[in-house]
Amino acid sequence: MHSQKTSEDMQSEVESLLKFCLSDGYFNGEKALSHGDGKLHFNYNREYLGNLLARLREAVALLSHDRVLALIEELDNLSIGVSLIGQVKAGKTALTNALIGKPEMLPSDVNPWTSVVTSVHINTPKPAGKAAVFNFFTTQEWLNMVEVGGTLGETATRSGFDEEVDEMHAQIREMQQRTELRLGHNFALLMGGKHSFVGFSSEMLRKYVCLGDEGSATIPDGRYADVTKSADIYIDSASYRVPTIIHDTPGVNDPFLMREAITLDSLTGTDICVLVLSAQQSFSTVDVALLRTIRSMKKSSIIFFVNRIDALDNPTEQIPEIDSFIRDVLRTEELSPDIPIIFGSAAWAEMAVFGMSETVGAASIDCLTDLAAARLDNQNDVNSSPDPIGTLAHTVSKTRDLSGLFELRKLVETKSISDIAVPHMAGIARRALDIARTSKVFLQQVDETNWVTPPSFDMDAAIARLETIQDEVTEAVAAETEAASNAMTEKMSNAYQAFCDREQAALEAELSETKRADGWTPQIEGLRRSLIATYSDFARETPPKVDAILADAVQQVQSLYNSALGNSVQLIAVEPLETQSLKNPACLMRTMPLDITSNWLRGWLSKRAKRPSYIRKLRQLVAAEQRQTLEEIQTANVADFMSENNMLIDGFFEEHMHGLRTIAMLNDQQKRDEALHALGMEEKIKLRIEKLREIIDELTTTLERLALATSGDLTGREQAGE
Repeated sequence: MHSQKTSEDMQSEVESLLKFCLSDGYFNGEKALSHGDGKLHFNYNREYLGNLLARLREAVALLSHDRVLALIEELDNLSIGVSLIGQVKAGKTALTNALIGKPEMLPSDVNPWTSVVTSVHINTPKPAGKAAVFNFFTTQEWLNMVEVGGTLGETATRSGFDEEVDEMHAQIREMQQRTELRLGHNFALLMGGKHSFVGFSSEMLRKYVCLGDEGSATIPDGRYADVTKSADIYIDSASYRVPTIIHDTPGVNDPFLMREAITLDSLTGTDICVLVLSAQQSFSTVDVALLRTIRSMKKSSIIFFVNRIDALDNPTEQIPEIDSFIRDVLRTEELSPDIPIIFGSAAWAEMAVFGMSETVGAASIDCLTDLAAARLDNQNDVNSSPDPIGTLAHTVSKTRDLSGLFELRKLVETKSISDIAVPHMAGIARRALDIARTSKVFLQQVDETNWVTPPSFDMDAAIARLETIQDEVTEAVAAETEAASNAMTEKMSNAYQAFCDREQAALEAELSETKRADGWTPQIEGLRRSLIATYSDFARETPPKVDAILADAVQQVQSLYNSALGNSVQLIAVEPLETQSLKNPACLMRTMPLDITSNWLRGWLSKRAKRPSYIRKLRQLVAAEQRQTLEEIQTANVADFMSENNMLIDGFFEEHMHGLRTIAMLNDQQKRDEALHALGMEEKIKLRIEKLREIIDELTTTLERLALATSGDLTGREQAGE
């Protein structure tokens, strides 16, 4: 006779089932990223490359010393930026806590008015040994928000929305009074400053990123939140192979756009963007608006995480429906429908990392139990599924990691290594190889006692020629960039004009038919798409044109070296130059004043009687936004691009003027001795040359290994350098 199961037995079985279905299935045992799936053993190769660079620094000629130090610093600072974005209360903070493996480290009840971009730096160097750094707004930034109302206030003022501006200022003054009540005389002292700590706690973070009790000036929660611009936390974690910075952002719908601007500024340099949606309301109007923040990003850098599937009535049936709906929206919005979509629950993720919790409701547990049972009935295992993570086929077949947490971790790590870290390391190794080869040839020539430049070679004229080439290249790059920028500006201006003409016609038709403007809705997304497409063309086409100018400069400098060395064989290889990519335009990603002021315009229209004044007000509003957007693109994107190019050009020619002057010192014994002394290697030339030969061989092998790593062809032993 069999005894019936007790409630404790049944509870134990349920917990065992949930524990299995929440286990990762990706990073454990033979499935570890560094062994089973043909990817790079990142830490080994990074350490190996770092050792090679340290050896190279000791072996190269002194004139290349600074360049090697710059490569070492670049490798040391290599990290991956991951930003979580989404509307308010989408569950970003709870998901971030699970991702970093720290329960309730970041407070998850952040008020959108005072929320702060919080960046968790994982396995990165700590600034002056500090583990927490909180930066405050400068006085000018604060005044811009309080006195003007930020970007929205400027446009509204220029466009004549006096009543709305007064209302906005009243709201901001209320926030200012609340802040001054909390901070008292310390308010002015905080502006433009920062607070740094060697340690931190969740309670401390709440002071800087959460809104506290409005009725108390002494409550610790939110004491500095209104004036905190950013929060940076530094931790170490064995779960991350690549140094990673996770940005937990506020909802991109701040009333004054100041917080939104800060959020989107962090996206301009982010490597991977995770858009967090709610399963109960996937792609609300706010979510659709959020798509503009990723429209100009590469498809490979975007991940969708559909949170709160634990709140669905029947996730087994609803997940495929939601997946289909999202991909249809992406097609409608002219975005790739192949972006990976992960379904999960931040609440379940916390259970997977931190264990069973009483804070998870019974309904959530019941939902997880039902979904787990349904998945296990299919007798499929995610580890044997051939479908890529983020596809619907993979999602509905997996029996483990129902929280989606470990899928997200694996996808982030795979993208971090294959798409970002490995190519970056390969670029560093390639530049190091160029330096090593050039330095070896140079030292070999220094070691030959009978080596001199040809008598006919005029070194002063050569250096003067370098200066002329530098001026010509600087002017050519500026002219090419300016021409491309002007073409972009003209296309954008035409897009604004076309938008204004279309909306004027639509508004006039609505007024003619109904005498009101209630049914008129400006098609702002069409304008935004056109602007982003125009900028994307500019960002894609301009760097290659600049690279062509720089490539010609490299050839001219190479020719001077060949003449100085007295033979037609290229003894010193001049390293190629390559421009940086243009940054994503934050002004095209964030909320446009038109997004909000179109509501004001309708309200204003209801108060007017003359149609010409309607149209004039519309055109004033569009013209104000056009000026503001084009000015910001010029100052924040085009000007930065030109400045970076000028620094690149100046450094390049300064280096090679130094190189030619050093060669000139080798023409007679006395100068040759001075050169050797300057290079710090009077009796070490042959030893240095031999070391450089070894380093060149190892760098060549490293580049081959990195190339194989990006294609996934390495075995586990090869990845480990065996």
